[in-house]
Amino acid sequence: MRLIRLLPAPLLGALFAHSSSAQSVTGVIQGTVLDSSGAAITRATVLLGQPSTGFERRALTADNGSFVFASLAPGEYVLTVRSDGFKQAERRGLNLTASERLSLGDIVLEIGSASESVTVTAEGATVQTASSERAGVVTSAQVENILIRGRNVTSLLQLLPGVVDTADRDAIDRGFTVNVQGGRNNTNNLTLDGMTMVDVGNNLGGTVSVGMDAVAEVKVLLTNYQAEYGRMSGANVQLVTKSGTRDFHGMLSYFKRHEQFNANSFFNNRVGLRKGRTRLNTYSYNLGGPVSIPRLFNRNRENFFFFWSQEFWPRSSALGVGPLTTPTELERAGDFSQTVELNGVLIPILDPSNRQPLPGNRMPASRIDPSGRAILNMFPKPNFFDLGVSARRYNYVSQTAVDTPQRLETFRADYQLHPKSQIAFSISRHKDEQTGPFGIPTGGANWEQMSKTFWTQGTVLSARNQWVLSPSLVNEFTFGYSRRPEGERIPESELNRNRLSTIGFTGPQLYPAANPLNLVPNVTFGGVSQPVNLNMDGRTPLDQTQYAYNVANNLTRNFASHLFKAGVFYNHNLRQAQLPAAFNASINYGRNVNNPLDAGHAFANAMFGVFNTYQQATSRPDISIFIKSFEWFAQDSWKLHRRFTLELGVRLAVVVPQYEKEGRVSGFVLERFDRAKMVQLIRPAIVNGVRVGQHPVTGQTFPQALIGAIAPGTGDVANGLVTGTDPNYPRGLTRNPGLQYAPRVGFAWDLSGNGRTALRGGFGMFTNLGDFQLLRLLGGQPPLVSTPLINFSSIRELGSSPGFVFPQDILGVDGRSLVPNVMNFSMSVQRNIGWGAVVDAGYVGSLGRHLLWQRNLSPIPLGANFLPQNADPTNPRVPLPASFLRGIVGYNDVLQREWAASSNYHSLQLTVNRRFARGLQFGGSWTWSKSMDYNSGDLNTVSPLVPVRVWNYGLSDFDRTHVVKINYLWDLPRPRGNGVLSRQVLGGWQMSGITSFVSGAPIAAGLNFVNPVDVTGSPSQGARVNVLANPVLPKGQRSFSRNFNTEAFGPPAVGTVGNAARYTMRGPGVNNWDIAVFKNFPVREPMKLQLRWELYNAFNHTQFSAVDTAARFDAQGRQVNARFGEFTAARLPRQMQFALRFFF
Repeated sequence: MRLIRLLPAPLLGALFAHSSSAQSVTGVIQGTVLDSSGAAITRATVLLGQPSTGFERRALTADNGSFVFASLAPGEYVLTVRSDGFKQAERRGLNLTASERLSLGDIVLEIGSASESVTVTAEGATVQTASSERAGVVTSAQVENILIRGRNVTSLLQLLPGVVDTADRDAIDRGFTVNVQGGRNNTNNLTLDGMTMVDVGNNLGGTVSVGMDAVAEVKVLLTNYQAEYGRMSGANVQLVTKSGTRDFHGMLSYFKRHEQFNANSFFNNRVGLRKGRTRLNTYSYNLGGPVSIPRLFNRNRENFFFFWSQEFWPRSSALGVGPLTTPTELERAGDFSQTVELNGVLIPILDPSNRQPLPGNRMPASRIDPSGRAILNMFPKPNFFDLGVSARRYNYVSQTAVDTPQRLETFRADYQLHPKSQIAFSISRHKDEQTGPFGIPTGGANWEQMSKTFWTQGTVLSARNQWVLSPSLVNEFTFGYSRRPEGERIPESELNRNRLSTIGFTGPQLYPAANPLNLVPNVTFGGVSQPVNLNMDGRTPLDQTQYAYNVANNLTRNFASHLFKAGVFYNHNLRQAQLPAAFNASINYGRNVNNPLDAGHAFANAMFGVFNTYQQATSRPDISIFIKSFEWFAQDSWKLHRRFTLELGVRLAVVVPQYEKEGRVSGFVLERFDRAKMVQLIRPAIVNGVRVGQHPVTGQTFPQALIGAIAPGTGDVANGLVTGTDPNYPRGLTRNPGLQYAPRVGFAWDLSGNGRTALRGGFGMFTNLGDFQLLRLLGGQPPLVSTPLINFSSIRELGSSPGFVFPQDILGVDGRSLVPNVMNFSMSVQRNIGWGAVVDAGYVGSLGRHLLWQRNLSPIPLGANFLPQNADPTNPRVPLPASFLRGIVGYNDVLQREWAASSNYHSLQLTVNRRFARGLQFGGSWTWSKSMDYNSGDLNTVSPLVPVRVWNYGLSDFDRTHVVKINYLWDLPRPRGNGVLSRQVLGGWQMSGITSFVSGAPIAAGLNFVNPVDVTGSPSQGARVNVLANPVLPKGQRSFSRNFNTEAFGPPAVGTVGNAARYTMRGPGVNNWDIAVFKNFPVREPMKLQLRWELYNAFNHTQFSAVDTAARFDAQGRQVNARFGEFTAARLPRQMQFALRFFF
């Protein structure tokens, strides 16, 4: 409160006149002016200028000799100090990055004439002595010259310590899924020129992608950063676009990739496939400069500047299809006499009517279901028959192409209204179209079922005004807007070949009105090795939009030894979306030991027309969700001593619980569930020798397809459900979490007093304001939309009695609505080691609290399937369907999202950086860390029956013990002389690269059986393998087909859950070298022509990326998967990219 009172009332009124969620990217330059005896020089004139634009600002030193220039745009500055009786001091090459607090330390003036000047040019990296945050910056030199295969600027974050980037992006896209300092990948904030541009749909991407040629720098606030930055609990990533200068500058470039330049992949060579199609032609250009009309406007070219960039990606890439198992010609005819297990043993096919083996494993033609046969006939026929390679795991491989043309545009204008006021405006657009059968955002089957085009067009706009109210008081106002519609275009020919009538599917649908396009169902075949499937996005055809706008106002005031900053923020988001629903039905033909109709093989089940489960939604839901938040902060950077800075701050937030515009959401609330109103289900019974369903109260009989349906008149089918229109419950189904506060504290101590060594540390709390996922998943549920689940029946009996309601999975949310938060802390030492390089060594940790997980409120108890009272009376060898065995009858899984998870992260981090100077820049980071949690994603479900500390707690999915990244940019020395050979041939060479060494991801052995086995007696709790010995092999004993000790695992005993932990091993790591060589040809100053040769995985080192972990046991407990422990996938082989660039 003392700090607040230091601001006069009129300033506080101005401060809180505006609001927002935008983030400031401006920085601070500060220092102290002393004489040769160390005494402060008072009222010295300090002039800060930016030669490229003509920008200037003046200040006078305070009583202690200090000066501060706040709210400065990133860029290169020149600082001049003048005082009577002293020589003029000049500091050049001051590179200020976004949000940086750049301390120049002590500037000592020499006695002499003011006409004399002492000039010092800054080179290399600087020790951070003025602030405590841990941050990293990707400089303009790195953005322009470090090679990134996909030219995705956010991929450069991999160079920073504490960052784990598991995506290997092949081209520009909106994805943004890094894990930073142990945080989940949906907790990072991404801004463009101060405007939040993260896609609030799931926080895993940006509204747009920005071309690398439009980005000046990338600043990443990694941990314990100041209170002015908020919204998310992870890293704060700030993209700053390029701006125009007093001179015109531009660039033309062309990048080309083609499969003829690439090596073939290891696995393509192994199965005899040629190189996949990879064709990228990237065209880009930009232009920046002054807006000037001679003698009329901006005559000195120092007030108005523009920058324009455009990039085109006409891209086509190959996608591997398979390897998959598709039905054989014999199986499509009902002949399973050649259908065998992976070990070559014949799979007996059973007659569903009497559970007896079929003679010769062949179906009578009269028993073949025409709809099931129509489904199997949709699939491609087998084309791969080399059992020595496939080991019977698959019989089909192919390739297809995906076309993904994209266009990126960025425009920026900077205008200096007068010396005390500047305006900056920028707009970025990204148009993306992706055409193919799969491998696009709206998904698809795992083969060429349907080709379609997904399109999206994002726009991000930012407008900023900076007003210097006095030398010690600066106001910044920011407004931002973003919009991103997306949809699908599907050719009529593709729709026609996927219509039920076209393929000959004659079975009924539960709700035909929900499927107006008459599309085929989604189909899966569990129990088959790598099976084909049918799959359409549950929103087909897609059409949705999301909007956001942000407003912000910040005030910065420096006085005495304080630099005080305060601001307010408002964030408004709207998403109008379709929700995924099984509108076309979903059929699971998979094997299930508890299915009394199971024929023993998924393809045989389809041919008989019997299924494990069948689902279809009653309608196609839409939703409009609002997210709003209001935040404010106050912080002080207090220079207690010229060598010691203390930073204090707090961020406060009021989060309005997200809500649906018309209340079209529903969820389960346990407190609303009344057991007196619990429904009963239609039970299985034998009547006159026929299996039927029977009403538990009246005894009325029904077709067996209705077994498990809710018996009419037995209870409330919406028991425990609330909707967004319920007047007695919050419209967003969560209560207001109240005022959120996030304190921040840190320090920076210049140990030596000369700016060469600093001890820095800090602590901060950070809240995570979430995304649309929380409420979006509560749309499309009963009683608004139902998706009944039918178990163990046949296609022929579907729809025999419409209007019946079946239990289905239901979601709920903990109404307490806690806000996830992360506490992070660090302590480090920075040291200038000479040669323009700075080393940073330190400890970084974080603790996550109130993180999201999902928990099943209605699990089936362990062993329930084994109890005699739970046996199916029509077939005592199998239990009743799962819906009969739940504690909350009337629903299947009742998954509640709860803020109950936690995480912890501890690391030692070492970095060395040298900024570009004298032809050399390099950087390196080593992170040695361990991340532990209960779940690594918001939608992960924890065990409801085994203590979560035992079953779920373990290494995070993204944990990597060691991450080493080395990057460099080197202007190769040019031979002496000015001849043509020296200048044009031997001179102008550059080399850059990234070298990566990364530990493997945690992995665990899966559990499968040749013949299905119910191990736990509960569908709600799967089993794990038993670990019999150490599965980790010494490196010298590992081979392509045996990466771990495959004998270390055994099947668990029936009635147990196995003893394996969440993860027991690690997969293969990364050893990758990306290298680029440039040749620059001088044309005429300042023009040059550049040729680039970029090699990704330059040495074509095979880097395996996945291992077969599917243990498969026979009845004797022997592991029979011949490929268990074998490599199954690899990172890309060597790829080359050539480029021609012209700079002017």
